[in-house]
Amino acid sequence: MRIAILSRNKKLYSIRRLVQESRKAGIRCDVINPLECQLVIDGKQSRILAGTVTLPTYDAVLPRIGASITEYGLAVVRHFEILGIAAINSSQSIAESRNKMRSLQVLTGAGILVPSTVLTRSTRGLKAAVEAVKGLPVVLKILQGTQGVGVMLVHTPISLGSVLDTLRTLDQDVIVQQFIVEGAGRDFRAFVVGGKVVASMMRTAPQGEFRSNIHRGGEGNIVKLPPHYEKTAVRAAKVLGLDVAGVDLMESNDGPLVIEVNSSPGFEGIEKATGINVGAAIVQSIKKTLK
Repeated sequence: MRIAILSRNKKLYSIRRLVQESRKAGIRCDVINPLECQLVIDGKQSRILAGTVTLPTYDAVLPRIGASITEYGLAVVRHFEILGIAAINSSQSIAESRNKMRSLQVLTGAGILVPSTVLTRSTRGLKAAVEAVKGLPVVLKILQGTQGVGVMLVHTPISLGSVLDTLRTLDQDVIVQQFIVEGAGRDFRAFVVGGKVVASMMRTAPQGEFRSNIHRGGEGNIVKLPPHYEKTAVRAAKVLGLDVAGVDLMESNDGPLVIEVNSSPGFEGIEKATGINVGAAIVQSIKKTLK
């Protein structure tokens, strides 16, 4: 069995762990930089070049593409799919989960609870937008941000208008989202692989910060999710068509809310917090998929 991992940096913790676990499982694993892939179509035979060499046939490809190369990365994943190679996750699933508003639309359509959210570029209906998300303070997010980047907590109408004006000049689409008071400063990360939660942790924001991302200094601790939280996380990944996903949930008075679903979740923090071998779970899931 031979698989390809699409990543720009083979030294990243998650990539090194995936290669390590693949070798343990007897799987040949190549790490390929998606930006070095040239996609060839001539109406007869499609292929992928890495430099001057045509890539071999793989049993599966595992995309680990960052937000900064989403469009090109998705084209590369789609080309692997055209060649009949199984993608763990698919290009369509990555595209839907990567766009924050689109993913929330899909989740809402499936009846999964999410925070009240408004997509806007205008300041004209600012009062209505704030009312729709249950008042100030509100959370502002750019659509393509990751690891807490592009996420802001805004307390006043003046500040909100100023930030929106600034982001509009930068040609950024923005979502205005409900600030969940009862869950502020903490959330749950459920790591879903093959339709199961294989690891979960509570992330707590450092003092003075409302974002609980590990990359923002948040602390992760092992936690056993209540059954309805696990069920929600698994449903969210399934609805978006993701075989591997990091699902972020927050407590609310209405039950668990899905804040975000990550199609290329890192797992250094959750492995260290829980002691669970997430890398092995991903590799074993791939083997099971290919049987």
